[in-house]
Amino acid sequence: MTLIRKPALYWLVLACTAALAAGGRLSLRLLLDTAVVLAPIVIFQCVALAVVYWTGERPLPFAPVVDGYFAGSGPWFFALTVLAAFASAASPPVASRWFAKLNAILFLAAIVLSVRIDFRYYRYVLMRTTRRAIGDLVTYRALAWSATVLYFLFTAAEKSSQAVHDVVRALTS
Repeated sequence: MTLIRKPALYWLVLACTAALAAGGRLSLRLLLDTAVVLAPIVIFQCVALAVVYWTGERPLPFAPVVDGYFAGSGPWFFALTVLAAFASAASPPVASRWFAKLNAILFLAAIVLSVRIDFRYYRYVLMRTTRRAIGDLVTYRALAWSATVLYFLFTAAEKSSQAVHDVVRALTS
């Protein structure tokens, strides 16, 4: 069960934040729907970490590596928690005006801080050389983030094409 403890916590925080951002409140239905949609993000991260793990020295078993890696998600937890609190406390006009700006600032800070944490994890826990730790960091980010962006583009494209179809049908009727 060690393999899923920290990734599951990350998934829960991510799903709660997205549900609060979408609805301003947390309901079981919204949380479950959001959790299902966001599950691939955590899976992509685990797969990217597996690629990095299996291509180098493996001083630890994989399960503790995954758990330890996700334990370094503090900057992301902070950013997500602040966004969730803002989304649930702000009035709709204030939220619509400030949410994107706050999101950009918090996520940029989380990225900068997590780069250092991830580098140190690869360097000192996985015992990689400095050069290899930088390579692992770049590889992980390229794989996990590319997969996440493609996932969202794919899911959004399906909805966008349906919306275009509905608009065309409405205009021609």
